[in-house]
Amino acid sequence: MAASPADEAARIVTVLLEGLTLMATLLAARAGRLLFRVAGVAVVGAVVAAVVSAVLGYSSEVVTGWFFAINVLLVGAAPVAIVRALYRRTVVDVRTVLGAVCVYLLIGILFAFVYASLDGITGESFFVQTESAGIQTFLYFSFTTQTTVGYGDYTAATNLGRTLATTEALLGQIYLVTVIALLVSRMTVTRREPQRSDDPGSGAEEAPTGE
Repeated sequence: MAASPADEAARIVTVLLEGLTLMATLLAARAGRLLFRVAGVAVVGAVVAAVVSAVLGYSSEVVTGWFFAINVLLVGAAPVAIVRALYRRTVVDVRTVLGAVCVYLLIGILFAFVYASLDGITGESFFVQTESAGIQTFLYFSFTTQTTVGYGDYTAATNLGRTLATTEALLGQIYLVTVIALLVSRMTVTRREPQRSDDPGSGAEEAPTGE
């Protein structure tokens, strides 16, 4: 998405990729059949809407804003499914940490689509520096905000935009220093836990008495 051109074909591919990501997430999280079917219907509807919009040439700012709002729903469902799956896991291993990292990345994408939808639906430019920002710019702004890099080349123009950007920055930092750090520490402790000497499978042997 960050490297794609800003045209109708890219929108269709974006929705398709997000839909496949959501379905793969639900499959990996072993979601129920009902939720899987509902998500499938939503993905098909989103793809059809993107195709119809591209064929009929609907490219107004409001239509674009609602298009990004649909993407918010598609992206927002994936972290919820991942968190539920991680909560059910009884061990903390590499897969658990990678799942938590996926949630972190999806949060950045989610905020990018929230910014883009506000830019189109409200009719006000989200940024001070430009009035024609594409999803590439919103992704760039979202991840630089989430990681608190803050280059300053793009800044929010409205109070709502600044509030959302501040929320994303706080959420991104708190998530890293709490969730990710806790999972990594628990995984390290689990791997370094010494094996008891009285364990039949430990292979411990009695020390020689000496002569």
